[in-house]
Parts: sequence; C-alpha cells; structure tokens
Amino acid sequence: MKMPVRQLPTLEFKYKNNRSVSNTATLLGVFGKLPKYFRILRQLDDIVRETQPDVILNFFEPMAAFYALTRRRRPPVVALGHQFMFQHPGYVHAPQLWKQLMSMKIYTWLLGARATKLALSLYETPNLPVKKIFVGPPILRKQLFQLELKPDGDFVLVYLLNHGYADQIIAWSAKNPQTKLHCFYDKPDAPAEFQHSPALTFHRLDGEKFLTMMAECRHVVCTAGFESVSEAAWLGKPLFLVPVENHVEQQVNALDAQQFGIGLAEKSFNLDRLAELPNHLPVEKFRAWVNRAPEKLFAAIEHAVKSAR
Repeated sequence: MKMPVRQLPTLEFKYKNNRSVSNTATLLGVFGKLPKYFRILRQLDDIVRETQPDVILNFFEPMAAFYALTRRRRPPVVALGHQFMFQHPGYVHAPQLWKQLMSMKIYTWLLGARATKLALSLYETPNLPVKKIFVGPPILRKQLFQLELKPDGDFVLVYLLNHGYADQIIAWSAKNPQTKLHCFYDKPDAPAEFQHSPALTFHRLDGEKFLTMMAECRHVVCTAGFESVSEAAWLGKPLFLVPVENHVEQQVNALDAQQFGIGLAEKSFNLDRLAELPNHLPVEKFRAWVNRAPEKLFAAIEHAVKSAR
C-alpha cells in the first residue's frame, strides 16, 4: 500500500521458555501498561482526525479494535482475520479445547465489536450477514504468486515461531540423518546460516528466503500459523503442524488444516510421520478460492460503508 506508515506499540504475547504462551505473564503485561495503551488510543484519534479515512481496515490488531469499540464518531471499520472463523458454526470443532475456545470467542468478539468482519478461511463457507461476518480466502503476499514451483524438492523446510523447539529438531535429525532439514528460527544473535550437521542447517528468520525455499522443498514443518499454512497450500506442499504450546489459535489452525486434508497435526516435532505425507497436494481448487480475495474484501468494505450511512 503506497501510503505513509506510522508505527505504534500494541499488546503482545509473553512466552515461557521460548516455547509456550504464558497467559499470566501476558495479562500482567497488559495491565501494567494500561496508561500507555490509553495514550496510544489518543494517538489513533489524532491520526484519524488528520487523515480523514473513508474506512479503517483492522488486521486483527487489538488497539485498533478498542478504538473502534470506544469511539462513537469514527469511520466504518472492517476487521480482517482468520480468527473470526471462531464465531462461525462451519468452523472446525474441538470440544477438547472448550475452555480455551470460550476465551478465544470472547476475545474475537471484542476485536470485531462494532465492525464488519472478514473471516479468512482455507475454504469457502457461507457468510453470516446477521452477525456482520463475511468469509473470504487468505490474503497472501504478492511474492508468493511470482515463485517458480519445484515440486520434487529433496529437503524438508522447518519454521519455528519460537527457537525453544530447536532441541527437538536437533534430536530428531540426529536419529534420521538421511532426511535433509532446513530450519528457520528466531534465536537472538543467530548467524544468517549455520550448518549444525550435514543433514541440518539453521537459518535466521528471513521472509523472502523462507518463501523461496518453500517453493523448492518437499514438505513444510511449522507451528500452524495461518499465513504459513496458506502459503504452503498454495504451493502444494504437504504440512506437518506442531502448534505452539498453550496457543489455542494455532491448535485449532492445525486441526482445521488436517481436516481440510493438507497436512498432519502433532504435539511435538517428532517428524517420524513425515513418511505419511504425499509429495505434493492438488492446488487448483485452493488457488481458485485465494484468487477471489479482492472480490471478498471489497464486498466487506462496501457492506461496512453502506451500514454506516
């Protein structure tokens, strides 16, 4: 988007042992910074008055959501995020996670309150106009569509949201040196590339490099982030998904992807089940859905503007 960019702080998750989400630490961090967050809301007021937007697009950002909830006079808001599928009856069911899902549904309600919601989904499912929920495909970065696909890769690509999982990758690779692994992680001060063994290479997080290697790999192993799952599905790469511990959003993402037939969900990075994955996924139906993203986004924007009149 060719427009000025202003960066403001926002709420953030706190992690335990660089692996699992710590709900207690996250909540304490939020309460400890409440005065700061009120200042950010005032900054948002100033930006909106200065720029006079016709509509606000909020990509599941909590401060923008609280702005929409607490301001009576403001432009219409379209809230985008796959998380709004938690409010859709057609979404994957996970009764074993009912407590976490209850909290997530409350959170998604807050972030979509007084807004038209565009729920991003791996598959098409009906809109819910009464709840102001419209369903659309993943909105993916344009670099993905420019990649040259190499379906017969000879390595497995691994993405770790938290570097605390690296030990599991190292342990499995030591027992399975015949499988070539390239692993991207967020370890502080890590070199751009480090060859741990002939079979295992670690890479510092690099979005462009990761995407290029995704087009070249055989399978993708990752922590069930929606965009990574969607990009792999577009490229036809089967997925091995290990959600971040205590992260209900990723746990449900993994179940949804498994139910959709594009990968396997597991609780640890014991990659023995890679042998169960095919070498390639069919892509035609999913790509047709992704290509409808502009149409679905504009429909949600038009609904929001018309509803505000």
